[in-house]
Amino acid sequence: MVLAFWPNLRRLWLKTNPFYGEPNWGHAVIVPIVGLYYLYTNREQLLKAKAQTSWWGLLPFIGGMLFYVYGIYPGQNDYFKDVGMVVALFGVVQLLCGWEVMKIAWFPIAFLICALPWPGQFYSIIATPLQRLAAIVAVKVMAFTGVPAGNAGTKIFIGGITGDVRTLNVAEACAGLRSLMTFVSLAAALAFLSVRPLWQKILITLSAIPIAVACNVMRVSGQGLLDHYVSTAWSEGFAHQVAGLVMLLPAFLLVLLVFWLLDHIFIEEAGNKAEFAKAGGPTANLSTKPASNLVIELPRRTAPAPSAPAAAPVNVAVPRPAVAPPRPNIVKPQPPRKEKP
Repeated sequence: MVLAFWPNLRRLWLKTNPFYGEPNWGHAVIVPIVGLYYLYTNREQLLKAKAQTSWWGLLPFIGGMLFYVYGIYPGQNDYFKDVGMVVALFGVVQLLCGWEVMKIAWFPIAFLICALPWPGQFYSIIATPLQRLAAIVAVKVMAFTGVPAGNAGTKIFIGGITGDVRTLNVAEACAGLRSLMTFVSLAAALAFLSVRPLWQKILITLSAIPIAVACNVMRVSGQGLLDHYVSTAWSEGFAHQVAGLVMLLPAFLLVLLVFWLLDHIFIEEAGNKAEFAKAGGPTANLSTKPASNLVIELPRRTAPAPSAPAAAPVNVAVPRPAVAPPRPNIVKPQPPRKEKP
């Protein structure tokens, strides 16, 4: 894999490393580290899984290699080459280890997609509507706070304190794509490292998209207010650089809010209460929350009902066995005496 994709790996490192790479993809180096930590936390299940050859892995492996070659020519697209490399890696692991191992190893491989830089054209297509959305909401927020403002496309016009009009341009860097990919990666890492159903993990990951958009709108609105009430130089200088880092805190709290809502709205009952009963635990009202939030509701004890007063003992006459009455003495009459003449 390293020999086949060495040109690709070198280009990705030059573009995404946190030292001299593009700042939009500075989080990419953390993605494989999170994947390795996921495998470490699930090492017991991974070691118990039976590793065996699965020839079905040839399909994604060959498909990934063909997609990689298409990205070289005629596609000439670096993103196609990156995706083909990830798909080929998926096929190699499935081919060598089988389905049981892939039940655990699929997430670290699929998570690598979050570290792949988007092509420039696709980046611009997504950035433009996000720029307009940030400008529209920022104008409404400033108007709500009493600041005269308007927008035309991605440009914001602000009435200054002295009466002059300032123009702020929401550039592609302010579209929030950097925070979008960072928040999606963060939410996916937190979701899949927790113990919860798969649908909740996917929901938490997708919730990072509106959270990132909302935080970016807050950032643009805050810079507009700083430009009006403080100074233009301060809003375009230090505040512009620090605002992205400051927005990480509310974004992280909003992701935790999604966790809290899922834990308090959706409670799933245990599927097999018999096994839990054999282990010595109660079987009533068992919920499948994470181990740290496991709550077992015991049945409430009710006070015993007041017993009726004891009744007085009743003397019951026990019939005696019948005894035959004694036979009467039968006296036989004596014969009459004969008188002598």
